[in-house]
Amino acid sequence: MSEPPNPPVNIAPHEPNLAADIYHSISSTAPDQNVVISPLLLEASLALLYLGSDGATADEIQKLLRLKQRFPSNAKMASYYAAELAKVTGDADTYIELQNHLLMQPNYGSSPGEIAEDFQKIAQTYFHVTSESINMEQTEKLRRHVSEHILASVGGGNWQSTLVESSQAAKLLLLLAANLQSKWFLPFSAYRTGLYEFHSNGCPDSSKSVAMLFDDDMFVKYAELRELNARAIELPYEHAEELSMLLILPNQREGLAKLENQLRGIDMCALQQCMQMEGVQVLLPKFSIDFECSFRQPLKQIGFEKIFLASANFKHLHPSGNLPAADVLQKLRINLNESGSGSEPPRVAAEYKPIVISNSSRQKFFRADHPFFFAIRSENVTYLMGHVVGF
Repeated sequence: MSEPPNPPVNIAPHEPNLAADIYHSISSTAPDQNVVISPLLLEASLALLYLGSDGATADEIQKLLRLKQRFPSNAKMASYYAAELAKVTGDADTYIELQNHLLMQPNYGSSPGEIAEDFQKIAQTYFHVTSESINMEQTEKLRRHVSEHILASVGGGNWQSTLVESSQAAKLLLLLAANLQSKWFLPFSAYRTGLYEFHSNGCPDSSKSVAMLFDDDMFVKYAELRELNARAIELPYEHAEELSMLLILPNQREGLAKLENQLRGIDMCALQQCMQMEGVQVLLPKFSIDFECSFRQPLKQIGFEKIFLASANFKHLHPSGNLPAADVLQKLRINLNESGSGSEPPRVAAEYKPIVISNSSRQKFFRADHPFFFAIRSENVTYLMGHVVGF
C-alpha cells in the first residue's frame, strides 16, 4: 500500500447520507438525553478501515461510503479527510481536540501483534488516528488505558459503559474522542446572561429555570423554515474559515422528533444558503454535553456487516488478515457558553437575574426555550451534530 501524496486544497464532494441515518438511529434511542456525535470522525475512521481492508470487506465499506463515486483514487480520498480534519485542528481559537485510536488485539499465533507500519503512518498523518496493540480481553487494563491515555487529553473522565462486547474473536476497536474548544465571532455578553424557563421535551410540567445567553439584536444569518415548521440561526466562529454552528428550533415545543426525522432528507448546505443576515433577538441556553455511544448497531442497521464478522479481511492492516471489529465507540464533549465552547469558572443560579423579553411584531427572534437541533459545519461538511432536550 503506497502512501498518498500531500493533500490538495479544493476537494469538496457531497456528504453521503450515512451521517443522517446514523444520527437518527442514535438520537431516536436517546430522546430524553442531550446528544452529540461527529459524522466526519465516524466517516473518516471507516474510510481508514477501507484502506486497511481487502476483498468483500473492502467492497462493503466502499459501497456504503460511496467512495468510488466521490473520489477518483484512494490518495484523493485520504487527502480530502486530511484537509477537512486540518480545518478543525489547526486554528488557535476554534478547534476540536482529538484523540482517535485504532486498538488491535495482539495476535498470539504465528504472526506478531504489530499493525503494518505503512498503515500506521497513513492513519496518523491523514486521519489523526493512532494505531496501537492492546489486550482487549483484559477489561480493567483496557478501561484504565482509555481513561489515562485517551480521555485525559480531551477533558478527562472515564468510559461509563462496557467498552467492548465480551467476544474473544474481536480484534479491532475504534475509539473516537473529541472536545470542542471554540470562540464565537460574535460573543455573548456575560452581563446579559440570565435565567429563563426551558421546557424539556415539550412538557408544560417539566420546565426548569436555566442560564440563558441573550442578545436583543444580534446580526446573524437567519431563516424561517415554514416547510419544517421551524426557524434557524447560524452563529459563526472566530477565525475558522466558514465554520459555524447551525441551530434549528421547531416552532412547537414538542416538535423536535418530527423535525429531526424531516432533516434526514434535507441538504444542510442548501438550507444554509437560503439564510439571510438579519437583526435577531437570540435566547440560547448555556449547555454542556458529555456523550458516549456505540456505533455497532447503527452501523449494522445501514449495512455494515462484514467488518464485524470473524471473516473480516484487513490484510493491509495486519498480515493475519482476519480481524473482526469489536465496535466503533465515540465520546464527545461540548460546553457552550458566552465566549464559545470551553471551560469557564462555575457559577450558581443565584448569580443570575431573570431575563425579561421585549416583544416586537417586526423583530425576528430565536428563543431556544425548548428542545432544539444543532450542527457545527463548514460549507460542505458536518463536524458535529446533536440536540439539546433538557437540563
